[in-house]
Amino acid sequence: MEKRPLYEQVKETLLARLAGDYWRPGALLPSEPKLAGEFGVSQGTIRRALDDLVSQGLLARYQGRGTAVTEHTPFGFFHLFREDGTRELPESKTLRISVNPPSRAERDALELASGKKVIRIQRVRYLNLEPKIFETICISHDLFSGLAKMATRDLPNTVYNYYEQKFGVPIVGKRERLRAAAATQDEARYLHIEIGAPLLEIECIAYSHRSQPIEWRISRCLTDEHYYCNPPE
Repeated sequence: MEKRPLYEQVKETLLARLAGDYWRPGALLPSEPKLAGEFGVSQGTIRRALDDLVSQGLLARYQGRGTAVTEHTPFGFFHLFREDGTRELPESKTLRISVNPPSRAERDALELASGKKVIRIQRVRYLNLEPKIFETICISHDLFSGLAKMATRDLPNTVYNYYEQKFGVPIVGKRERLRAAAATQDEARYLHIEIGAPLLEIECIAYSHRSQPIEWRISRCLTDEHYYCNPPE
């Protein structure tokens, strides 16, 4: 088996600390030299691991202050755990971004006026490098029109941070509903399962600080190796 790069091993340990609230949101991390000494690696290796976590929206760099945990960490909104209790942040591959008239369900969820359009995003999410979630995200075209012009490869993994940083739209809460579902043809294709296989469906509406519905998301999850828990244990 090919050995994983050293920076990825460091990043995995840092991810585990973030998931376990070793550092709280807003807390400053130790300096790069101090982390390098702790891990027994070069400062360049630490910097590359931190760069990846910054790009994922988990950390933020501040001139003259250092690197801190983001205030709205994605772990606070993701509730799938491995059987051993480990929480992972999924990686994502965006399949398509399109502009559409809303369905009745999308219009109701986002409280859209007649004639408004939505941006629909479909992506696959990976846990431990295996496809586990097929996701459809729906947002208002009026709020996020610039996103419609993006290529799928440009959409970041952690979109909640992206909404706030690029569009000034913060996500501060959400409401979820869970139900059993059967895999559709598309879900079976991308999750490498049989059509009709059992999935956990998580329907989520995310809200801004003004209690405005910002995003409607349907996540169809393969839970053969994971379970859902909210609040975290």
